[in-house]
Amino acid sequence: MPFTKTILLGLCLALLALSGPVRAETAPLTNADVIKMLNAGLSPDTVRLTVRSAPSDFDTSPDGLIALKQAGVDESVVEAMISAGAGGAAPAGKSGNDATRINPEEIVLVDEGQRHQMRYTVAQVRTAARAMGWGGVGTYAVLSGPQARLRVSNPRPSFDIAVPGNAQPESYLTLASFAVRRNNTREVLIGGGYRSYSTGIHPDRIVPTRGEALADQSGAPEGFTLFRVTPERDLAPGEYALVTYNSQVRVLGFFASGNDSYFDFGVD
Repeated sequence: MPFTKTILLGLCLALLALSGPVRAETAPLTNADVIKMLNAGLSPDTVRLTVRSAPSDFDTSPDGLIALKQAGVDESVVEAMISAGAGGAAPAGKSGNDATRINPEEIVLVDEGQRHQMRYTVAQVRTAARAMGWGGVGTYAVLSGPQARLRVSNPRPSFDIAVPGNAQPESYLTLASFAVRRNNTREVLIGGGYRSYSTGIHPDRIVPTRGEALADQSGAPEGFTLFRVTPERDLAPGEYALVTYNSQVRVLGFFASGNDSYFDFGVD
């Protein structure tokens, strides 16, 4: 063997010796690993970070999602697993930051780990005498059609919404149940009275909710805070809408027309 080749071979052997044994690749995370971490007491925030940063091989089929729910895995962790399973890819034409941004003109309904974008409609308003006039006058918000297009079977979905920074969440939105009328419309009483007149959705139609600011605010538009809103009780089958009071909150740009918006959905 020529002298030069001998030197090169010696250098290569020396480098291999210094580098030590080759490390085996880390096995990808699985559903079982996520459940194990949560059962060990790690917080959902920590598990989400791990899911986003490590290789994974998650089962996000319907059966896999059901098993995760039965194991008590937090919905935010399930969403991170679904995103990782999709490669974390953003829709065509959008950057990753844009893909996770919640537009104030939309609400994201979270149902069994699946995310559905809700779009608003503006209700028509009608005024009519109640009880042949003996009950005074009532004003109703009316949505066209007997059913909302967006349907869920989960009786307690959650909603991710961008709330203006100058508004309190409980004063900005209301979850209301709607009555289906024989003329194929849905409506809710929003004002009325006999000797005096009051406004606002009738208390009998209001579903109590609780709202918590999301830990991850990276998708919040400037001047808004992201909240997750959840009903305090299971929803009975029927027609519902989240009503945002844009007319009562100073919002620049979005909803500048000042019309209240109705994000409708139905529970089957």
